[in-house]
Amino acid sequence: MKVIVNATVVTPHGLINDGTVWIEQGRIVCCGAARELPPPPADAELVDAEGLYVAPGFVDIHCHGGGGHWSYENPAAFARFHLKYGTTSILPTFSYNETEEQIIEGLRKVLQAQADIEAYGRAIAGIHMEGPYINPKYGAITSPIRPVNPAEYRKILDMAGEQIKVWTLAPELEGQQLFMEEASRHGIAFSVGHSEAAAETVLDSVRHGLRIGCHCTNASGTTPSPSRYAGTREVGVDEAVLLSDDIYAEVIADREGRHVRPLMLQFILKAKGVDKVIIITDAMDGTGTKDASVDVNLIEKNEFSPPQEADYMLGGSLLTMDRAAYNMKVHTGADIVDLFKMAALNPAKVIGIDHETGSVEAGKRANLLFVTEDIQIRKVFLDGEVVHIYNR
Repeated sequence: MKVIVNATVVTPHGLINDGTVWIEQGRIVCCGAARELPPPPADAELVDAEGLYVAPGFVDIHCHGGGGHWSYENPAAFARFHLKYGTTSILPTFSYNETEEQIIEGLRKVLQAQADIEAYGRAIAGIHMEGPYINPKYGAITSPIRPVNPAEYRKILDMAGEQIKVWTLAPELEGQQLFMEEASRHGIAFSVGHSEAAAETVLDSVRHGLRIGCHCTNASGTTPSPSRYAGTREVGVDEAVLLSDDIYAEVIADREGRHVRPLMLQFILKAKGVDKVIIITDAMDGTGTKDASVDVNLIEKNEFSPPQEADYMLGGSLLTMDRAAYNMKVHTGADIVDLFKMAALNPAKVIGIDHETGSVEAGKRANLLFVTEDIQIRKVFLDGEVVHIYNR
């Protein structure tokens, strides 16, 4: 048995000062204030948190790559890279840029890596399909986007349906309703993204399992224009996401607010409430290999890029979850309890793994972090075992 002592434990209900966390066989046995629990067993391994926060490992449900690896090409190395930065549950995320053949091969690799527990495959919590059935008007590179294809999606569902936790789509496209009806049998949480669906279409899709607004205010269309009445504002995808109590809002919180302006982050948090916001990275393969002060991925426009005024456009980020959570704190003033709701518990809930992870509670996997107030990672535990220590 391990017993973490001298900790400030971050729970969904608040902080526990002078807290302890008991771990046995990779799971949390109990946690609470030291004065309220019996003394640790004499043979327990004591782990001194030295007053640091002990928080749940991050859950990143939207991440394409990191450490020089695309998630679908080298999922084990990808998961190990993000594990160093506190992400103990991650969804390798396919994009709309892969061909059908690349998707099938990538799925095979992810499923194989997930089964390799010695290579930290247990940090892979499932799969996120971002496309390929999205609106071709919206995306950094739009050439591989294709119409809804029942033969293709049935092959994907047959191969990995139970492991696909999130599927991002544009519900306004022909064939999406049938697709959602079929895919929903696998318990998939649908995400509206790269879309200009009418608000009514978004809200109606909730009954099919639409639960997420994909990277809000990014590639989510604009309010319909021209307006039906001059001088008035229509309702678009983002507004529909903010309106629905059944839909979580994903946000990419980069340092300069390029993906989501700081005031917009504050507005989203105020409108949705802390229990319906999810922090993601949308990280690309170059994350961790480039200048650490830059956390957005800029790509130059090319012949396949959608028309816009700027010469460069955003193509995902170079974020890790520790930095995304810290940026969210800076931009919104959210406290550490709320940050870990948005970066761990809420994403665990939306993909149905919150009974296993996402918070520091008895019975859950001991996926834990030692962190400072500014979300600097000091130690990472996966199933109760230390997998990374930062000496800084």
